[in-house]
Amino acid sequence: MKQKTISPHILIVLFLVGFSFFMSALVSQTVFERLPHLEDEVAYLFQAKLLAGGHSVIPSPEPRRAYWQPFIIDRDGQRFGKYSLGWPGTLAGGVLLGQPWVINAFLAALTVALVYRLGSDVFNQDTGVIAAALTAFSPMALLLNATLMGHTAALFWVTLFMWAYWQLEHRRRPLRWGIVAGVALGMTLINRPLSAVGIAAPFVVWSAIRVVWWGFPILFMRDVGESLKSFLARNTEKWQIGALFALAIVTLLIGAVIPLYNQAATGNAGQNLYTLVWPYDKVGFGEDFGRRGHTLEKGLRQTGWDLSLTAADLFGWQPGTITPELQEHLRTNSDYWPVIGRSWVLLPFGLLIGWKRRWLWLLVGVMICLIGVHTAYWIGSQRYSTRYYYEALTAAALVSALPLAWAARHWKRWPVYLGLTVALLYSLYAYSTPRITALYRFNEISPELIQAVEARRTDDRPILALVTGDSVRWRAYGALMSVTSPYLDSDIVAALDNTQPGVRDAILARFPDRQVIELLAEDNYAWFPDQPRPAELSGE
Repeated sequence: MKQKTISPHILIVLFLVGFSFFMSALVSQTVFERLPHLEDEVAYLFQAKLLAGGHSVIPSPEPRRAYWQPFIIDRDGQRFGKYSLGWPGTLAGGVLLGQPWVINAFLAALTVALVYRLGSDVFNQDTGVIAAALTAFSPMALLLNATLMGHTAALFWVTLFMWAYWQLEHRRRPLRWGIVAGVALGMTLINRPLSAVGIAAPFVVWSAIRVVWWGFPILFMRDVGESLKSFLARNTEKWQIGALFALAIVTLLIGAVIPLYNQAATGNAGQNLYTLVWPYDKVGFGEDFGRRGHTLEKGLRQTGWDLSLTAADLFGWQPGTITPELQEHLRTNSDYWPVIGRSWVLLPFGLLIGWKRRWLWLLVGVMICLIGVHTAYWIGSQRYSTRYYYEALTAAALVSALPLAWAARHWKRWPVYLGLTVALLYSLYAYSTPRITALYRFNEISPELIQAVEARRTDDRPILALVTGDSVRWRAYGALMSVTSPYLDSDIVAALDNTQPGVRDAILARFPDRQVIELLAEDNYAWFPDQPRPAELSGE
């Protein structure tokens, strides 16, 4: 009896899955130090802790400003986050485990495996392996997988949606796969609604064409009910129509989480929670959209800026290395990337090789539609890579993998795989490492503030970190915000005394049994009273 052996393709993919998890863990520890560095991450973590405690909305504590965190809203006595619950609900699992970072690391690894399965099913195993490698080594992935942002989860659900849609078309029991696809698309919707619209658009168009094509003969049948039964009985593959409707229904049912949450938070299911933070934070064009109005011209210019960085960030292919000047650009600018990236070079060849395949055009549609819908949003994204386009990574990796897979299958496999390995390792060294480490302690966020507070502990009582200042940004004590529970029952609670009458007394009265550790703060900096004022504030 022959013993089954694991194919080399599977072994490579298993390595890539492990590599993805390992790199997520490494970067989250060494670069981001397991702390939120953007306002979005602070809010996501707050909401995840809230959901882990069994609530989506809680009463606002008083004084409200003392316990404020960015993108957390106090309205009519209620406190809640501005984001829909898809990603915070997922992140809550990591909060319950005591390791929030592990969720993105786990989902990143699963995504690499799914990319391989999708590529193998739609095209061939070589395409699946090469696309999985491009995904695992993508600088965008290496960066975002290590954060507390929701894009990694969105990419996982998008990839699962596309794979389930393929299964719906080509496997038995399409209804089951329709439900899986609906769950995946629904989870994308309640995580990143605008991205879900862009991802779904090409599949919605194709599904509509199929439904109309299959349903057209029914219009000419006299007894529609009986004729429909016989029509479906004679054409069993047409049960896919039911699967498509199941996909749509499940997506909408899960998507109902958004209006339900809005209702619970504000009493208005149609309320845009983003506008409760910034009234102009809306998708569309006009004077009321964006900080200074949003126009198609602005949207296209912004898209050009973001695509210029995507051309480098996608796979890390550009001339030269990331210099200190480019690192500074990443930290401070959001316009054209100064170096012409080359990550797109394989895409045209992928189109030439796969142009007869319908699924190639669905993948291209995903990329185009995702970029297109974000043209209508007033602000771009570059600091954490061009993250608005991240959910198209699977599609870009698959199309880019096609020419390399073609070469591997028509010439020799080992030179192609060896060349790709060298290219990926070089991009990891010369591009990804300096590109990502440019964000080390970005926004002045550091665990040193937490450690300094801990070092001043004199007994086993919990700590009240009382921050005093009347012109304080969240960055000054954002690290302390990240360890403060929404329920104000964590070992360390950070509170801001903004020097308004009665605020300090109200804070102290709320925590009579805590050790109080005083801090002073101004702008983006905090320090202890026995320390000198930071040189950055003194202009030295």
